[in-house]
Amino acid sequence: MAIFEIIDGLAPDDLFPQLCQACHEPRWVFGHSSNPEGDARFWKMNLDGDAVYAALWEQARARCEALAGGPLRVIRVYANGHTYGLGGQAHTDDLRPGTFTLLYYPMPEWKPEWQGETVYYDQGEIVRAVLPKPNRAVFFDSRILHAGRAPARVFQGL
Repeated sequence: MAIFEIIDGLAPDDLFPQLCQACHEPRWVFGHSSNPEGDARFWKMNLDGDAVYAALWEQARARCEALAGGPLRVIRVYANGHTYGLGGQAHTDDLRPGTFTLLYYPMPEWKPEWQGETVYYDQGEIVRAVLPKPNRAVFFDSRILHAGRAPARVFQGL
């Protein structure tokens, strides 16, 4: 079975506000897509080299490497931003065995009625859905097909 683990409370209390703040900076660019052949576009922020997110990885590294069964190397760090009507398409992050994704939710608040879940597929069926939750992460095999769903109309943010 593919590796998949939900990790609540990933960042320590002193780091969490800094992670949220970093994603409120005006570095967002519109036009990113989960699938290069697809038409669904949404917001993206490059976080490569960001000191706060590097600190998060140092907090998460040991746990993720234990789950993966060996050392891991970070290839890219970025944030996706969705607004009402702008969800992502089903995709895999990498097709090579031994590659993993750490998906992190850096928001100070999230209400279930805002939706915006990440859904995971197996053989064309949704087999799991994870709601965003402040300071929650999901560590999973990058070959798992998944999609970030758009938030509901009642959510007014990014």
